[in-house]
Amino acid sequence: MQPYSAAMFPQVLATVGGSGTRLYPLTLEQPKPLVELCDTAIIAILFRVLASQGCRRFILGSKGASNTLNLSNYFKAGEGFFKRLGINDHEDFCYQPLYDDQGSADSLRYCMNYYDVNDDLLVVSGDNLIDIDLKSFVEFHHAHKPVLTVALKELGQEESISPYGVARLDEDMRIRGFVEKPKKGSEPSRMINTAFYLFSPEIRDVLQEMGDKGRDIGGDLIPYLTENGYSVYGYPISGYWIDIGTPERLHQAAMDCLSGRVRHFDRKYHYRSHQWIHPSTLSKIEDHLKSGDIVLKGNVSIGRNCHIERGVVIENSHIGHTSLIERDVEIKDSMIMSFANIQHMVAVHRAIVGRHSTIEEHSILGANGAGDGRIPVIGENVLLPAESVVARGTRVAPLKHSHSILATGRFVELGIDERNIYFAEKVH
Repeated sequence: MQPYSAAMFPQVLATVGGSGTRLYPLTLEQPKPLVELCDTAIIAILFRVLASQGCRRFILGSKGASNTLNLSNYFKAGEGFFKRLGINDHEDFCYQPLYDDQGSADSLRYCMNYYDVNDDLLVVSGDNLIDIDLKSFVEFHHAHKPVLTVALKELGQEESISPYGVARLDEDMRIRGFVEKPKKGSEPSRMINTAFYLFSPEIRDVLQEMGDKGRDIGGDLIPYLTENGYSVYGYPISGYWIDIGTPERLHQAAMDCLSGRVRHFDRKYHYRSHQWIHPSTLSKIEDHLKSGDIVLKGNVSIGRNCHIERGVVIENSHIGHTSLIERDVEIKDSMIMSFANIQHMVAVHRAIVGRHSTIEEHSILGANGAGDGRIPVIGENVLLPAESVVARGTRVAPLKHSHSILATGRFVELGIDERNIYFAEKVH
């Protein structure tokens, strides 16, 4: 671990106030940054990357009761988070007070003023994973002395660039602006905005100057900086980055964690090559593994205190802690979150099952449906009836959430039963 230097490693502000509707039903009762990724909250994985490289003060720009209270209950003052990393020289976690900010830039302005931040400030999105050499990033920022340095990721030609903000760059990596969601062939570069920012302290004056116009960092603040002659630079990153905005991206991140692509993901309890099992679970199933009554294939991780019966096949999947997997279940390319109950003769193929959900016997997840890359998602606290068939792209949530889901205008109802609503994202 690198030694802490207040001059080198900046304070961190995590913008975590978003509604997370694209991740419904997984975010109906919890903030998006706290969604589990292989038994660890997304934001906790990101914070580990930063803390392990020297960051010691974290501010969470939370908004609203559900967002703020869930995050503060998870992290509290941060003692447990730092203790697990073996870090003693830290400050308490801070939270945005009860202030109804109008966006990420407004949250940035308010928190810098409230906590009197007069040094560089690292601003990160609470739903991203990134592998970055923080020391090099900070040194680049100090060498160029801009108001803002943006971490940029170059996408390959095979990757769609249209969902992102794409940088217009000079040869020396100075950013002249971003083109949001460009059409194929019209993009100014292949360098996209990762929402990983390092601001110089003068940004406080800029935000004061902008007044009510400074709401969103990407939509308002960065265009204001580039259009008014402020120095903004791009720092290219070569490591892993993903924006976990949809269930499909969450699923991809889980598969990448299992495969080792996410360098900073903490994988404990190695059982054998590419497979990890918590000792409390291994003690229960080790004889079945040796006899072949339980079969693990590919990259597999299994959390603590799980019950797994004979005839189960798990391939390239994560099983969350305290889950019950009954006999003759097949789980492939999937993420099963904690406290799940998967009953006998269930097949789960390329799917996500949320926390505390039951999949009753003889059900099939991931069958039929259009082959457009979408996955089935079972939300939290769902009881899926026996012999259900959930196609790709179908999402399931408890019926009590139907109004919240449909009120977004993003989803279409596919059907209901006495317990659940079945819905899908509208195709535009």
